[in-house]
Amino acid sequence: MRKIDYHLHTRFSFDSEANPESYIQKAIKDGFDEICFTDHRDFDYPIDPFELDLSSYFPTMEALRDQYANQIKVKIGVEMGLDTDHIQEINDFVASAPFDFVIGSIHVIHHTEFYYGEYFKNKTKEEAHKEFFLETLKCVQTFDCFNILGHLDYIMRYGPYTDKSVDHQACQDIIDEILLTLIKKGKGIEVNTSGYKVNKTCGFPNFDIIKRYYELGGRIVTVGSDSHVVETVGSHVEDVLKAYQKIGFEDVTTFTKRKKDS
Repeated sequence: MRKIDYHLHTRFSFDSEANPESYIQKAIKDGFDEICFTDHRDFDYPIDPFELDLSSYFPTMEALRDQYANQIKVKIGVEMGLDTDHIQEINDFVASAPFDFVIGSIHVIHHTEFYYGEYFKNKTKEEAHKEFFLETLKCVQTFDCFNILGHLDYIMRYGPYTDKSVDHQACQDIIDEILLTLIKKGKGIEVNTSGYKVNKTCGFPNFDIIKRYYELGGRIVTVGSDSHVVETVGSHVEDVLKAYQKIGFEDVTTFTKRKKDS
């Protein structure tokens, strides 16, 4: 399998100060075949401005892509926060630039977010998690501008609960509908290795969900570290690739101009 890291945040994201060139140099040192920068863009994110200055982003990333072309493939993407309150703005933004790859992630639900905890107010853990998966289903049904669904069950990172873990079985019908919708639309799913900090043995989502995606017919997978600092670039990628092979995947999927590479 090709060794890739398809989820990287740099100084172009509000929540990172990292130099993108340092990511490339680390990926080369660690023997990666390909990486993709996926800096954040969310509309109406409470408190924090997750904007993306495309007029600076693309010239910087294109220059680095060309500079290191003989050593590693560098793609230019975006992590787009999917939000059904901003359908037109999101579609217009993705269409406005020649992105190679788009992660669709759910960070905000009706102007409430997870990090600061507003979303969880007056909800039991079960209610909060079920609503998250239902909104994820609604988003993948609504949007076509993304290539893969980001960190499916990362909701377990957050919430004022002693036990933050997700009861996947309680939401399995919804998760299956999410996976079936992705497959029908020709969309993929990632394993986000930042989840190893929480789960220890897997990322977001767990490998049972990836196996279920495969059983239902899905074949489009990526892997990404969700790095915001250079030290975590490529973290646990090889663990995920080994798990993919055991499940039955022949390779990861890469993208150019939002189309699968042959």
